[in-house]
Amino acid sequence: MRLSYPRLAGYALGAFGTGVFSTVPTVLLLFFCTEIIGMPPALAGMVVFLPKLWALAWDPVVGIWSDRTGSRLGRRRPFLLAGGVLVSALFLALFAWPYPAGDAAFPWVATIYFMLASAYSLFAVPFIAVPAEISSDPAERERVTAWRIGFGMIGTLIGAGIAPMLVHAFGGGRAGYASMALVVAAICSVGMLSAFLCTPSTTGVPASSPAPLRLSLRVLLTDRSFRRLTAAYILQLTGMGVISAITPYWIVQVAGREEDGVGTALGLMLIITVLSTPLWAWAIRRFGAGNAIAAAAFLCGAGTLGFLLVPAGSMAGGLLLYTLIGLPFAGIQVGPFALAAHLTHAAAEASGNRDEGLFTGAWTASEKLGLALGPGVVGLGLSLVGFHSGASVQSPEAVKGITWLLAILPTLFLWASLLLRPPNRQSKEALA
Repeated sequence: MRLSYPRLAGYALGAFGTGVFSTVPTVLLLFFCTEIIGMPPALAGMVVFLPKLWALAWDPVVGIWSDRTGSRLGRRRPFLLAGGVLVSALFLALFAWPYPAGDAAFPWVATIYFMLASAYSLFAVPFIAVPAEISSDPAERERVTAWRIGFGMIGTLIGAGIAPMLVHAFGGGRAGYASMALVVAAICSVGMLSAFLCTPSTTGVPASSPAPLRLSLRVLLTDRSFRRLTAAYILQLTGMGVISAITPYWIVQVAGREEDGVGTALGLMLIITVLSTPLWAWAIRRFGAGNAIAAAAFLCGAGTLGFLLVPAGSMAGGLLLYTLIGLPFAGIQVGPFALAAHLTHAAAEASGNRDEGLFTGAWTASEKLGLALGPGVVGLGLSLVGFHSGASVQSPEAVKGITWLLAILPTLFLWASLLLRPPNRQSKEALA
């Protein structure tokens, strides 16, 4: 099947929702918990991390569920509709709920975010499974993946760049976050509804006689290339999650700027990411996905080390580094997702059981784990360097510690992923 351009664009608009959801909690939720609600940083890190830990079990379940669903709407579209409606409502509640201050807010924030993460899986797992099952032609799978990633990067730009600016424009504080959530939820709901309307009902017809579930799980667990790719991607996303989560603290405490500076820094990074996506798509075809992914991870890690050279109060030096990091960040997005779609399709074809949803569920679970580990590590790191939630002035040791956390932690995770990347030979074969 080859999607027409209007239908392809309509499907890809759903990535607004996936891009925003994967970014806003990573960038703003930790800061919202510590600086707006007054929650201790270690506790706030748990708020972000625990729902993503649940996703390790829940996402594969959603994938299996959608794999075995047969309905008039198809096997993926009922999940797109239900997930899209719930995500928009719960995203608004996450930032608009009248939380109590301090530690007492923990169970409320944690519960709403847990529900939001679960609802997001209902949408994201079937949505991301579509490229792997849309066609037996690798070029068409790459085409659909590229469009989805492109729109997803725009969603990420909305989440990381525009959302902080909206908070500032609406006056900051709880009211600013609530107003931001209302605008962003509206954007996400339109994109997710578009994906529901434009995804073909006939995509990925379930196997007529599904094999026992244990056989499907065995195929997933014994796929060595998929396991290595997933492990490397978790480490890479953890490193990028550290950058996103600690940026608000660096902008406010080290650079001495207002919160809207977060949108400027991450916005510049993501604009370069969007613009350089075609370059990395070419590099994957020319040099292989394994080499491209490794180069991107190495360059990202090298870029964050530059923050050690930026003096306190120098916003310009920081903006330059964020811009430079945006170039390899595109490679971390395009390479793993393209290769994952091919490996998923190959495994589903080999098993004959149409298990694209199961593989995609495992993939999105790993993605959420990586995005959650970043803020979780930052929350722990802030506690260790002596950061005090809600304090307008931090100690010199805490301010210096923020810079060290931003410079060193991403590099450790990104460079560790170099040990786990899948063989480049297989990457080239998959992308042929």
